[in-house]
Amino acid sequence: MTYEDLLPSFIANQMAVISPGNIYQPPLPKWYYPDATCAYHGKTPGHSTEQCLAFKHKVQILIEARWLMFQEDRPNIKTNPLSNHGGGAVNAVESGRPRRSKPLKDVKTP
Repeated sequence: MTYEDLLPSFIANQMAVISPGNIYQPPLPKWYYPDATCAYHGKTPGHSTEQCLAFKHKVQILIEARWLMFQEDRPNIKTNPLSNHGGGAVNAVESGRPRRSKPLKDVKTP
């Protein structure tokens, strides 16, 4: 999830507010990108929401306070040792001596 995607839910849940950013005059800082705008700073030019250090700091504070948590997409043995693999079919492997197959008319399903 990108910071750009995260910001609207923060605003909707009153976890963040738009704070106007500084408008810089020449000489511009080295990190300044005039074509990039930050939604967290009210579309102020200079940096994108993805590079916004103030918003990243806000997200980190919420994670450390346990107000914000992210779930992993991959299987996690601590939270879910058996991940979902689609349908509810059961597979089995038999070992031992080979058996002769039954005639088709004798095969029944439960």
